[in-house]
Amino acid sequence: MKLFSAFCSAVTKPLVNASGWLVCFYHSAPPVTEKRTGRYPNFDLLRLLLAAEVAFVHAWAAVDESFDWAGYVMAVPAFLAISGFLVLQSYSESGSWRVFIRKRALRLLPALLLALLLSYVLLGKEVMFNSVLTWLSGGLYTPSGSTNGPLWSLAWEELAYLLLAVLWLLGAYKRPFWIWLLWFVSIMLVWATSHLAPHRQIIFFLAPAFFTGNLMFLYRRHLLDVQPLIPWLAFYIMLQWRFVPDAQLFGGASLLLVQASAVVWVGMAGLKVVPFRFPDISYGVYIFHMPIIQYLYFKQGVDSLNTMLIVGGCLLLPFCLASWYGLEKPALRFKREPFTARLSSRDPRTPSVE
Repeated sequence: MKLFSAFCSAVTKPLVNASGWLVCFYHSAPPVTEKRTGRYPNFDLLRLLLAAEVAFVHAWAAVDESFDWAGYVMAVPAFLAISGFLVLQSYSESGSWRVFIRKRALRLLPALLLALLLSYVLLGKEVMFNSVLTWLSGGLYTPSGSTNGPLWSLAWEELAYLLLAVLWLLGAYKRPFWIWLLWFVSIMLVWATSHLAPHRQIIFFLAPAFFTGNLMFLYRRHLLDVQPLIPWLAFYIMLQWRFVPDAQLFGGASLLLVQASAVVWVGMAGLKVVPFRFPDISYGVYIFHMPIIQYLYFKQGVDSLNTMLIVGGCLLLPFCLASWYGLEKPALRFKREPFTARLSSRDPRTPSVE
C-alpha cells in the first residue's frame, strides 16, 4: 500500500506542477499588483555596467577605424529587458496611467535636456539639432554630421512605456497569454528582419527584450525562489552563449533572449555583489558620454584609446554625479509629492522603482 501511494505521488506531483504552470500561463501569478519589500539586489549595478560597456565601445570606435567589437552583451536590448521588469512594477504601484507617465517623464527628460545642452556647449547647435533628430526619429533618420547617437533608443523606450500603459488598461497583464503572444510575434519579427543591417535590426530586438522583462515580472515569485548563485551561473552561461553556433537562430533572437533573461534574473534574484547603494548614474553615463568623446576627438585631437578613456572618464564621472545629485535625483521627488496621502498607508519597506 505504501509503495502504491508513493507511486501515485510520483506520478501526480509533476501533473499538479504542470497544471499550476498552465494556470500561470493564463492568469498572472503572483498578482501583478503584489508589492515587494526590499530592493532587488543587482539592477543598479547591471545598468551601470551596461552603460559603461556602451561608452567603452564608442570611445574605442572613435579612435580606431578598424574597431569591430559589439561588446559582451547587447546593451540596449538588455536595458529594455530591465525596463520591462522594473517599469511594469512601477506602473502597478502608480495607480493610474497619468501618474505613470509623469514618473517616466521626470526620470527621462531632465537629464535628456541636459545632454542636449551639453552637445550645444561642447560641439555647437548643429550637433544639438542632429541629436534632437536622432532622438525623435528613433535612429530611423541619420543626420549628416555628428550627433549624440545613443539617444536613438530613448524614443523606443518611451514608446514601450506607452504600449505598457495601453496593455495595462486593456487588462493584458492580468491575462499573461496576451503578453506571451506579443513576445512570440516580436520574435518572429526579429527572424523576418534578419536581412536588415545591424543598426536597423537592433530596433526589432527591443520588443522581445521588453516583453521578456514583463514576463519575468509576472512570474517573479517562481524566479525569486532560487539559490542566489544560480542566476549568476546563468549569467556566465549567457556570456559564453555568443560562441554557440545556434546563438544566431531566428535571426539572433536566440542570443537576445538568453541575454535578456539572464540579465534580468541576476538583477532580481542574483547574489548581491555590491553591499552598499551608490548613485544611479547609469542613465547619465549612457546619454552624456558621446558629446564628451566627440569633444575630445574633434576639438582636442585625442586619438589614443588610453587617453580617451582616462580623460573622458575624468570628465564623464563628475558630470554624471553632478547631474544625479543636482538635477535627476531632485526631479524624482516631484513624482511622489502629489501622492503623499496615498503612499502614507503603504509599507515603508516597499521599494521605489525609478
